[in-house]
Amino acid sequence: MVFSQGDVPVSHGWLATIAVVLSIVAAFAAAMSLRAIRWRGLRRQRMAQIRSQVAERRRAERSLRQTEVFYHTLVETLPQMILCKDLEGRFTFANGRFCAELGTTLDQVRGKSDFDFFPRELAEKYRADDRRVLESGRVIDVVERHVTPKGETLYVQTMKTPILGSDGEPIGIQGIFWDVTERMRAEERLKEQNITLQELARSEHQAHEALKSAQSRMVQSEKLASLGQLVAGVAHEINNPLAFVANNVAVLERDLADLIQLIGLYRREIEVSASHIPEDPDCEALTNQIKELGEQLDLDYCLQNLPRIIDRTREGLRRIERIVKDLRLFARVDEGEWNEVDLNPGIESSINMVQGYARKHNVKLVTDYGKLPTIRCRAARLHQVIVNLLMNAIDACPAEGGTVTLRTSPETDQEGIRIEVSDTGSGIDATIRERIFDPFFTTKPIGQGTGLGLSISYGIVQEHHGTIEVQSTPGAGSSFIVRIPQTSRHDEHHRAVSAGQAAG
Repeated sequence: MVFSQGDVPVSHGWLATIAVVLSIVAAFAAAMSLRAIRWRGLRRQRMAQIRSQVAERRRAERSLRQTEVFYHTLVETLPQMILCKDLEGRFTFANGRFCAELGTTLDQVRGKSDFDFFPRELAEKYRADDRRVLESGRVIDVVERHVTPKGETLYVQTMKTPILGSDGEPIGIQGIFWDVTERMRAEERLKEQNITLQELARSEHQAHEALKSAQSRMVQSEKLASLGQLVAGVAHEINNPLAFVANNVAVLERDLADLIQLIGLYRREIEVSASHIPEDPDCEALTNQIKELGEQLDLDYCLQNLPRIIDRTREGLRRIERIVKDLRLFARVDEGEWNEVDLNPGIESSINMVQGYARKHNVKLVTDYGKLPTIRCRAARLHQVIVNLLMNAIDACPAEGGTVTLRTSPETDQEGIRIEVSDTGSGIDATIRERIFDPFFTTKPIGQGTGLGLSISYGIVQEHHGTIEVQSTPGAGSSFIVRIPQTSRHDEHHRAVSAGQAAG
């Protein structure tokens, strides 16, 4: 090795340079190695992200395919026909049922419009509905007339909704419709049946009104029939007081004429006495005339008898008035309103009505009135029942006479009243006992009974939600027992309606 004096040896310089280069190379290599390590780490991280995204995408695609399969299966399985159209009204989708309805395939449906499959008028309506859905953004849900490509007319339930894009703007419409022809026909049949039922109800109401009118006429006919039997007895009852009223009026007429004449003489005598003329022959003659007329008239008896005549006349008029009142009460056409009534006074009137008829048949009437509570009833109709039962009891008595007993009493257990009419007649045979309340059934000779009395009485008692029963032993007479509740269902219904109105 050669050295120059004063210089650094050449071999030492190269070594230093080489050392620097080597350190630089080592540093670069280290940096590159570190960068490679970092890059590999980033690459692995990026690859992991890509693999995660790919896996997520695959899961989303799989889920989307499953959803598409589900909805495709649903759309193809539903019994409804489903379609989609673009903004121009061209079909973009149709399920199998709709394609079958059109008689074509989905590929042949796509891109076509309603005008390619339906009559022009119907296609224009469908297109107008589509525009209305797109413009309003609202759902259409209607039942409309539909004509198939085969020309068959149906009624379909149609629902159309807008299809919105990602920006919220409509990009088309989707529709679903199904055949409701049978339902519409069933509704039409139901409407027709409702109309028929309304007509039947109206007819039934009219028939009910006619029945009520006929029943009212039957009641009046029975009343007239009863009156026909009562006429003779009632005429006798009226004739007795009329006879002594007429006699009393004749006596009054005679005595009053004499009294008027006597009073006139007294007045003249007073005038003459006032002149103070003693031993006047006219005054003496007038006095004698007064005495003679007073003796002829039997003035003392006449003065005592006149009040009695007036009293008897007044009593006769009262009896006539009572008979006429009883007749009017019995024969009234008005059925009466529902009122709170004590039936005893009305029953007494019924007894008065049949007194003459009973005497004519030698039948004695016995009454036993118990204290009755007031009941809500139609009193006039219940009086009809009492008269019917009394008349039948009188007719049931033997020709030589008998006794009819009427008893009234409260029903404490059932909160009502009890009316019993008994007779001493021949009784009712067990074979006909179940038929006695049938309309037009009678055991009386022809012309003496209508067969409606007991039937009408039964209906009236039923109207008051009461009962009527018969107890009879052949040869020992019969008893008819009527029970009427104190509060009828009519009254309960009326109170329930009133309570409901008050609560409302």
